Amino acid sequence: MKMRYKTEEEIGEVVRTFEDASIARGVWKHAEHLTVALHYLSLYDFDTATIKMRDGIFKLLTDGFKVDLEKEMPYHETLTVFWMRTVAEFNAAKDGSSLLEKANDLVATYDKDHPLKFYSRDFLFSDEARERFVEPDLRR
Repeated sequence: MKMRYKTEEEIGEVVRTFEDASIARGVWKHAEHLTVALHYLSLYDFDTATIKMRDGIFKLLTDGFKVDLEKEMPYHETLTVFWMRTVAEFNAAKDGSSLLEKANDLVATYDKDHPLKFYSRDFLFSDEARERFVEPDLRR
């Protein structure tokens, strides 16, 4: 397995730059989303971790990426909750592993298309699914 992170300090840097909205837009990719989610789920209960993730994404969009949310809404509630659930299950299954081991295993295990095993593309990317969490429409 390819190791994305060599140290827990690297993970801490991803979290720090997410929280202070200084992570570059070109750096804020799928693996970084998962890593921050894992960090929060390692420290907080599911609801608190999800709130921190959602609030952090909005802060990053507005303060870091200068997105005008009146004109563009890249945030997606269903994807956020889906990934938080997925990462929470993964984290629980890997109890006893270090954050470094978990983060590397997590980003190697789940590609960004994983939700499409549970959602049809049209349903997942509907306005409704962007605005509020919707349960999967597929069962595979």
